[in-house]
Amino acid sequence: MVDVLSTRLQEVYTRWETKSVPTHHSLRTTKLSTPRTRSKDLIHQVSDRQLFNIKETEWSPLPEKQQRPFLGLTCSSCTPSSRSALVDKNYRNVSVVDVLQVEKLGTHPQTFLGKIFPQLCHALSFKKFYYPYVYETVLNDEKIKQVIELSAKQALEESNADVSDPVMFAAMLRRQGERAVKILTALRSTFSDAILSRLASYVMNKVMSRLFSCVVVHPAQLDTLRRASESQLPLIFLPLHRSHLDYIVITFILANNNIQSPLVAAGENLRIPVFGWLLRGLGAFFIKRRMDPAKGKKDTLYRALLHTYMMQCLSAGHNFEFFIEGGRTRTGKPCMPKGGLLSVFVDAYMDGSIDDALLVPVSINYERIVDGNFVREQTGAPKQMESFQSAVTSIWSCLTSHYGAMRVDFNQPFSLRELVSTFQSKIVPKTNKKKILHSVPSTASLYGTDVVVEEHRQLVDSIARHIIFDCCRSTAVMSTNAVSFLLLHVFRDGGKVDMIAEALDKLRSLLSLTDRDCGFVGDSVDVINHAVDLLGPGMVKKERTNDGVMITPVTMLPNVIELQYYSNILIPHFIMEAVIGTSIKCLAKLKPFAGEVHRGQLISKCIELCEVMQYEFIFTKTCQSLETALNEVMDTFLTSDILIPQQKVMLTEEQEWSQRYAKQIEDSGDETEDDDQHLTLNNRIEDLGPTYKVNLDNESQRLYSTMLQPFIDVYTTTVLNLHRLEDRQVPERDLIEDILNDIRSRLDAGDLTYNESVSMDTVRQALKLLEKWEVLECHSQDKIKLYYLGQHYDGEGLLDPIIERIRQFQ
Repeated sequence: MVDVLSTRLQEVYTRWETKSVPTHHSLRTTKLSTPRTRSKDLIHQVSDRQLFNIKETEWSPLPEKQQRPFLGLTCSSCTPSSRSALVDKNYRNVSVVDVLQVEKLGTHPQTFLGKIFPQLCHALSFKKFYYPYVYETVLNDEKIKQVIELSAKQALEESNADVSDPVMFAAMLRRQGERAVKILTALRSTFSDAILSRLASYVMNKVMSRLFSCVVVHPAQLDTLRRASESQLPLIFLPLHRSHLDYIVITFILANNNIQSPLVAAGENLRIPVFGWLLRGLGAFFIKRRMDPAKGKKDTLYRALLHTYMMQCLSAGHNFEFFIEGGRTRTGKPCMPKGGLLSVFVDAYMDGSIDDALLVPVSINYERIVDGNFVREQTGAPKQMESFQSAVTSIWSCLTSHYGAMRVDFNQPFSLRELVSTFQSKIVPKTNKKKILHSVPSTASLYGTDVVVEEHRQLVDSIARHIIFDCCRSTAVMSTNAVSFLLLHVFRDGGKVDMIAEALDKLRSLLSLTDRDCGFVGDSVDVINHAVDLLGPGMVKKERTNDGVMITPVTMLPNVIELQYYSNILIPHFIMEAVIGTSIKCLAKLKPFAGEVHRGQLISKCIELCEVMQYEFIFTKTCQSLETALNEVMDTFLTSDILIPQQKVMLTEEQEWSQRYAKQIEDSGDETEDDDQHLTLNNRIEDLGPTYKVNLDNESQRLYSTMLQPFIDVYTTTVLNLHRLEDRQVPERDLIEDILNDIRSRLDAGDLTYNESVSMDTVRQALKLLEKWEVLECHSQDKIKLYYLGQHYDGEGLLDPIIERIRQFQ
């Protein structure tokens, strides 16, 4: 220990003297320069420090001048005009920047004080924006006054009071008016330039510098946002939601680059003492998770206030930000979109309140999630509500931990008007699209319409799903994601570092070829060691053996659930490959199997699997058919020798004539029912397209065929437990608990392989699928959701087709 301290003291002294001592990383990537003032002893000391793995400086995942591609270009099919706008093509492949190092960005005044206090001077130099306060405007809105009167009448009718009594009506009207003030006071944002620019930015720079090694953004994306902000159109930021820190990070980055910060839709659970006030000052407005007090009964006053508040803020020139998934992902992969708030902006455009808006999908990824894990919730425990004490505890825990790097990607902004126009032309004929899709403004609905027609829902859903798909493609893969993915799907029983590094090299090349980006660079061995340190011994074991250093994932419960969280971020990148690989394995189980599959047969099985997994993944962008996407990915299976085309035997003219003549003789004989079936089968096989030989031993096929198995195990166990609902109703909570317990029992018995199958979120999605298939039905009683079997499945043996429909993929 004394030697270590003396070495470090000598290093500090020499650095002060020469100001040019190389870091550990620079010694690996650059040639060593030796000024006259540097002694040979110092070089030996640095080499010794490398040998004994004494970290003087942390390994940097982002060396300078490492060009990264520009991710998140808009869809060339849906928004071709937006794709060609705002982005400088010569500015795409540049080095990413760390927004925490303001002294390197050169955005603060280059004065004497600016060099000594760069963060403080940078915060004081922000461009000042005007954030109108629309509180009084909303309360004085004529539509809100009408809704208050309507709510007063409804309240009197529900209490069986005399609506025509002027005294009672006036008292109820006053009460509803007070409720409107209370709702809006709790809802509103109090944007403060002093809090936003002068205080929060400086504090958050210090805090995030302690939490993260870097917060990385592509400078071309920031330049694109600056150009978009000059268009005077409202910017609608639509990020994927992973952490509570997401709220602050986007605002921090925008403020630091002189782009108007948005109003942020936050859950009412975050309206806690002190922290709620800070978030409100940073632009947050708080909305309820459940807007209606009971199913079938709408809170018209609350919906009208929220809708009017957002419309008034749009008219006043505010930008907006909301999480299109609704809440944070509990599994690591994106959730299905919720279109409620998005529908407000679509309505605002369609009824002429705004001429257009620019939608900006945002992807945020962390090497290590700040909020901790969701293991308790996934194993069945109820969610713990946020409180002041829990917030303080979490902040203290964060400040004493380290979370690696954070990557933020702002997709290219695209025009809402252009996207709506494209989808309108696809949803309904051009002759009547305006008549069907145009919505009539209303204050009694969050969506701005009294009756939302199916075409309008489909339009909003199409836009929302496209945004989620775009965000998935632009999400950078962090070191912990890549290493966790390889450990769970390739090296589940452990592997040597050099073997894992070789697999990581292949994975990085594959991601690059498919236009994905990694949030790390450098030698793969360094990346693996860095990721293992961040994940910690609770998720990954690292031990030295006679054969070298072995790394093994911890696959026991509950640790494996957290490891799967990081791995699942990569699943959407390979979801189509996983669907095809699983379908190939499913067809290979059929008897007789001669090692061959037909293309049409394989595509049909893939579509069947996608129907099962429809609430888990978004397989394609909205403007692309599933069959087209499957055909494109299937072609890559041919190049990787998973599927090998079977060549047709070339016949001479005489041989072909002989076969036709023999066939005519056979056809002229007595035809039986078996002959007809055989003929139909032959014609059907000819219609299935080319035949491929399957290489089941291919390394990539083995990976793709197992990637979805934890999800399929959950769905299979769920349908096998439906017999519990025969002739009875079961509360949702009890049903999920029974299914999770059955999964644990099957794991103990060896019937299931993957411990990560214990996932409450996946069970919920399985139940939702069964509801859509009308296998399950439900209703609420005393705010408790009760499940029971549909009338066509409540009987012995009636569930067997549904069980087989899912079980075939297991």
